[in-house]
Amino acid sequence: MHAEPQHPHALPEAWTRNGLYSGDWEALPAKARTAYILSSLLGFGLPATGAALTLGILFHDRGGWVVALAALGWLVVLGLATLHGHVRHRRTRFLLDEVGLRIRRGLWWRSETLVPRSRVQHLDLERGPIERMLGLASLVVHTAGTRMNAVRLAGMGAVRGREVRNDLIDRDGDDDDAV
Repeated sequence: MHAEPQHPHALPEAWTRNGLYSGDWEALPAKARTAYILSSLLGFGLPATGAALTLGILFHDRGGWVVALAALGWLVVLGLATLHGHVRHRRTRFLLDEVGLRIRRGLWWRSETLVPRSRVQHLDLERGPIERMLGLASLVVHTAGTRMNAVRLAGMGAVRGREVRNDLIDRDGDDDDAV
């Protein structure tokens, strides 16, 4: 008889305590989709609104078609911003395992970032106004490196963010990497 092949990220039983580690890539909560959409609308929608208003004011004497075209462009940008928020949410996953924190994201340019536990310097939980309103947080992992010395995972549930942060902190107190 052949043994079942082990999942590449299979975790020792000790690592699955309290359900903190599932061994599967975790999606961000549904509220993160709302946060991503609002963020995209602010980032793309405000400049588009300014551009549409400017075009409407500058070219209002050239006929209604310019104003209509500016309004149509504004609606297209708002639609694309909303789509961007949906896709960003759908394409962001994370995995906490014995090695560290892994983050996958991206649609066209996909990336997988691994932050090994041994490289973690300190961790922050940040909550902007949109995240506070939705009960979310951004986990910022500062590492001992010069390239990508801080990795941000926005849109985590506030409770799950605290769990991940607390777990990435040296649990046993036996960190022998003193300077």
